[in-house]
Amino acid sequence: MHIYRYRPFPGAMPYLGAVLSGVAIYCAVLHMQFVLAWVCQVPLFYCLDRSSTDGSIGSGSGGSGRSFKTGSAHRPRAAALGFVTGLTLSVCSFYWMIPGAAKFTGASVWYGVGVFLACTLWFSGYWALVLYVYGLLSSRRVGPGAAAEPVPPGAAVQTRRRNRRLALLAASLFTCAEAGLEALTKGMPWFQFHFGNALAQNLYAIQWTSYTGVYGLSFVVVLVNYAIAQALRERRWIKLIYPITGILLLLALGYGMLVRYERKTLFTKRNISISILSENIPTSLQWDNLSGDSLVGRLLYLAGQASIARPNINLWSESAIPWTYSPADDLVKEIDRLADSAGSTQILGMNTAFGQGEVFNSAYCIKPGGVVAGRYDKQVLLQAIEQRWNGWLIPFFSSNGYSVHAAESSAPLKTPYGLAGIMICNESTLASVARYQVLNGADFLLNLSNDGWFSDTYLAPLHFYNARLRAVETRRDIAINSNNGISGLIDASGRIKQMKRDDAPFLLNGIIHPRQGYTLGIQYPYLPLWICGAIIVWSIASILYTLKRHRL
Repeated sequence: MHIYRYRPFPGAMPYLGAVLSGVAIYCAVLHMQFVLAWVCQVPLFYCLDRSSTDGSIGSGSGGSGRSFKTGSAHRPRAAALGFVTGLTLSVCSFYWMIPGAAKFTGASVWYGVGVFLACTLWFSGYWALVLYVYGLLSSRRVGPGAAAEPVPPGAAVQTRRRNRRLALLAASLFTCAEAGLEALTKGMPWFQFHFGNALAQNLYAIQWTSYTGVYGLSFVVVLVNYAIAQALRERRWIKLIYPITGILLLLALGYGMLVRYERKTLFTKRNISISILSENIPTSLQWDNLSGDSLVGRLLYLAGQASIARPNINLWSESAIPWTYSPADDLVKEIDRLADSAGSTQILGMNTAFGQGEVFNSAYCIKPGGVVAGRYDKQVLLQAIEQRWNGWLIPFFSSNGYSVHAAESSAPLKTPYGLAGIMICNESTLASVARYQVLNGADFLLNLSNDGWFSDTYLAPLHFYNARLRAVETRRDIAINSNNGISGLIDASGRIKQMKRDDAPFLLNGIIHPRQGYTLGIQYPYLPLWICGAIIVWSIASILYTLKRHRL
């Protein structure tokens, strides 16, 4: 045994690590980079715990002796590192708001700057709060002269136990924080941040969402990042075996889940043919006397092409016809006529009049003959964009001054081919909306979207892969029609059957299957959060017990 002393990092080094993590988290989570997901938090965790260490005495491993923390100093440093990480992540993530708000409101660029600064401040504060709580629960107070105490017997074992507790605490805290942020910002999808989203492009990893939802993936991602940082911090390279084994086990079991599910559903006989009519109309384009004829021609062209394919269902995008529905509308009647000639049922995105200057954002189910079989109204509205937030509404000039009224509840649409669970736009980012549809009998899911506001940003592909997670979570096939975004068909297994993005209008033809049954993630969606909550409570109890023992 020899004495190992750690010299704290110079002032700026921990913050450089936080900046590095902020950039890595942006690339890993929002651009869904599978490999980077496992190390994106490593610089933050490495600097966070080392910068809070006054000294440690023990073996050459640097972590087998006794570590002394100053709790009062650790918490502000942790919050500061969290703020820097969140600030870096926000700058990378919200850059599109500056040109976007100016472009689509007609206001000056300073309007976009104001929106950007407000969102950045909020999200940076969220990260500071999460890291402050981590610092509060991970710090350990010791009395004066404690560093001179001899190393007690079993100190190495106690350190290892404490390290395991801190790893579980970090993973649980971030997972619960994600759930809290989602609950507070349901109508602001740019704040729907889940570390589990980083794995959305890996078919095997996402199989776990049918059991744990995205929260289970987030827990594992944070846990692995912490374990790698801990191994690097202690310079015990052999400990890297544990996170690497964990990743391989996650993928191997995910592969087994996929094979088992596909074998079970191999003989599904019922097929539903569907056409996705992606009109790709620029969001900034006004429906007026100058452009109206060409836009109508685009819709009728797609309707005509779909009538040739003769699908069971025609799926249009969100607000494909951007005014309120009327059965006497000439355009609606002509589209109905073309669909009727093919015997197709339509799911048509169109607004519904509600009150003075207020509408429902709706999806109509129109059977052959122009018969309206049902209507779904959007439940989770975009705050300050569709729905007023504290009386404030971003004046998007294409909305003509309308605000949207939220539906209290909207059941799946009854089609001739089964119950269609509808998700409009940002609702596909929320597992709760898909779960509500499935628990109310949905046999398959349909997502009508409009990604025109941010079509050239990372949000468009992230939106599509969020829908992929919903397919696996619920074990329901999903068809996606996203104006100016990515449209396609995703099997309940998570396999992407079709995927296309284009500036020109196009038609996608494919097959979906009605499915029944509930996954564990649907039946017990909050089980992972309850487990994480129990771990946090256990950590608090351990701290209180330690403090009481030291007093005695």
